[in-house]
Amino acid sequence: MSTVLEDLTKLPPKRLERRLEELAGEALPCVGASAFDANPQDGLTVGLWIEAKDRRDVLDLARVLESEPGGHVSTGWSLLSPSRNHSYWRLLLRAQFERPVKCSFAVRFDVHEHASDEMRAALPLLLAAAGFALGFNGLPEPGRPATWLPAPTVRDCIVEVLAAGFDT
Repeated sequence: MSTVLEDLTKLPPKRLERRLEELAGEALPCVGASAFDANPQDGLTVGLWIEAKDRRDVLDLARVLESEPGGHVSTGWSLLSPSRNHSYWRLLLRAQFERPVKCSFAVRFDVHEHASDEMRAALPLLLAAAGFALGFNGLPEPGRPATWLPAPTVRDCIVEVLAAGFDT
């Protein structure tokens, strides 16, 4: 069985923009990113602090995945450029779990165009990541259950934001 995220590439431009705005509005904000673990076999794992709000399905993921390993998840990046309503980039990490439980969500990285922005500083980590350890409502901690995601293979969105100029 192959899990495929919603294919946004086939949407016409106006519909794509509306769908991405909808995803960004529902997305869980990332408030911090840091190197979590690294080794030659698994590569770099980046820890993400995600505000899960009242998403009980997301908050329970780490427990479910620990008790029932061998899940199936797919991930992908999407990007919203700065606009009249949002003066910053919005990078979306979309995840869809199929096993052991069905759960879909997006994580939103608000990247501002100034050199001191924490999310802008985290972009090289996101680009280099082989995977992510998600901590909901706090950074993930070693030795505690975390939700693990493979990093999406296609990372053009991150490169586009990195290449964009910013104010100093």
